[in-house]
Amino acid sequence: MSRTKCWVIIFLAIVAIVLIGMNVADRENDGPVIVDNNEPTYTTEHALTRVYNLNGALNYRLVTENVEHFAPESLSWFTKPVMTQYDENKVATWEIRADRAKLTNDRMLYLYGNVEVNALTPDSQLRKITTDNASINLITQDISSDDMVTLYGTSFNSSGMKMRGNLRHKTAKLIEKVKTSYEIQTQQTQP
Repeated sequence: MSRTKCWVIIFLAIVAIVLIGMNVADRENDGPVIVDNNEPTYTTEHALTRVYNLNGALNYRLVTENVEHFAPESLSWFTKPVMTQYDENKVATWEIRADRAKLTNDRMLYLYGNVEVNALTPDSQLRKITTDNASINLITQDISSDDMVTLYGTSFNSSGMKMRGNLRHKTAKLIEKVKTSYEIQTQQTQP
């Protein structure tokens, strides 16, 4: 091997060692990675989520414009969520809408702004629930609101300051300052 080739190889080896050393030194100076808990772990636009029960039947379906998930708290925020709930016979029973929603680790869904719950089965006497804020336990199907609530039924409208109910049993109980109006349907007899 010629002397110039030997010097070129030695020079390139020294450059390589220096670059490796600089790279290792940079990694040591980085320190621990700082995680900002105010930033979501991930975000998704136009999401569709399906949740199944233990028997493999569809339990509910959630369509939303935007999802932000925060892994440290096991918390998810939804923008413009529309949730459709299904019964054990795989029949859609309720459609739930809001401006925003928060899903916590204990399977509580908190709904914020223009909350609307609509019955999807024709046999339900309770047709619609409207309020500003509500919470739903996704396991027991209990629904509650501590804001002004209006219930719309097949022949009545009721409003109250608070509500407790259960979507599975299609029940709702208004609490405090309840006002109800009924529509009396008359049957006409033919002469």
